[in-house]
Amino acid sequence: MKKESKIGAVLTAIIEIVWAGLLWLLCSLPVLTLGAASTALYYAVVKCIRHERGNLTKSFFAAFRREFRQSTLLWLILLAAAALFAADSWGFGMMGAKPVFGMIGRMLLLIPLALFPWLFAFISRFSNTIGGTLKYCGYLALRHIGATLLMTAELVAFLVVVWLMPAILPLLPGLFCLLLSLHIEPVFKPLTADSTSTDGDDWFNE
Repeated sequence: MKKESKIGAVLTAIIEIVWAGLLWLLCSLPVLTLGAASTALYYAVVKCIRHERGNLTKSFFAAFRREFRQSTLLWLILLAAAALFAADSWGFGMMGAKPVFGMIGRMLLLIPLALFPWLFAFISRFSNTIGGTLKYCGYLALRHIGATLLMTAELVAFLVVVWLMPAILPLLPGLFCLLLSLHIEPVFKPLTADSTSTDGDDWFNE
């Protein structure tokens, strides 16, 4: 009986992970909404799959609507920074500059990648201004540099796997979020210790 219940729980989790990935894909299709979709994905995966609270679809779209403006603006900032660093790297190459300058440009591209997990996980849980969110997530990224480097490597691996095996894409976003939460949630735990949710369900303090 216990074995059957465990198998059922695993199958349910897999189905929810795939469904979360499909919701993320659907809401990321315009590209400009990828930030809001990523915020909603992290919130729904951590709350509904990791903590087994609430309805995944409702939680996803509630977070998507609630944090749409800030998530989208910060996503556009990251895109602009990535485009600027990529242009710098390309420009140095076209001018025949020393390879080291092109390498610096490519390394700067890692900054948006390093901030990406912190930003949208933070927005899903906390309220702050755009400038305050950027500053605090920058602080978290530096304060927990080991986790930041590991998550950046995982994000690069995610992009490579998607490039090589696009057919399994629906399975990856939810799994990736669960993996990120192993690094991020221990950092968030002290920050949410005295917090309470609007509905009294303080799942994030468990």
